[in-house]
Amino acid sequence: MIADEGPLGWDTSAAADAYRDRDMRLAESLIFPAVLDRLGGSASPDRLALDVGCGTGAVAARLAGTGRWTVQALDLSADMLDIARADRPHPRITYRLFDGRALDWLADDSVDAAVCCLVYCTDPDDGRLADLTAEIRRVLRPGAPYLLADLNPASTGVAFSTVRHGEPGAVYTDGDTVATRLRLHDGTTMTTTTYYRSLDRYRSFLTEAGFPSPVVDLPTLPVDGPTDEAPAETRTAPYMILTTHA
Repeated sequence: MIADEGPLGWDTSAAADAYRDRDMRLAESLIFPAVLDRLGGSASPDRLALDVGCGTGAVAARLAGTGRWTVQALDLSADMLDIARADRPHPRITYRLFDGRALDWLADDSVDAAVCCLVYCTDPDDGRLADLTAEIRRVLRPGAPYLLADLNPASTGVAFSTVRHGEPGAVYTDGDTVATRLRLHDGTTMTTTTYYRSLDRYRSFLTEAGFPSPVVDLPTLPVDGPTDEAPAETRTAPYMILTTHA
């Protein structure tokens, strides 16, 4: 891979253009199937799911494509939403710009499920994330699932096939800025600015908003071939998936 230039902010058009071309193999293998599985199979097309921080629409498209959900896909980047509308239009997806904090157009107890993938790590503002988590709790129907997927804080510095979150050997604490490198389809990389938070901090976002403490999954890929040649994602989970319910 060819080293890229300095970190890109997530709210820039340059980041959106680069993110459009990211290599999503690990997310597609480790996050997407787990999210769909944990949402369960009892939904119907008239049930509403939120994809909070939808980016370019990859998760929203998966949800709508099952035929079991109508999706409101939300992001605070107009550039990301422009790409999502162009690349992943779907009659059951509504893409909407929001401020990353409030869901004030939605009534209490009106949403049947919510997912939020690789979003908390991109926001430096704990207050905004606390407000957002509380809003998600407010709009979910009693018993509705909330799935929060993010970078695994225990995997900083590990060079996975498509991502490296932080520098090898570095020790991070809650709130630290972390450079995260993503592989693009052409073999180059983009570096983005993310923010470290411990698993306990993620748990506290949820419990302080009124959610039960989440179930934590750390998915890895199966080994295919000699163990000593297996990629890092067969030994360490790049991502974590937290599941809780309103």
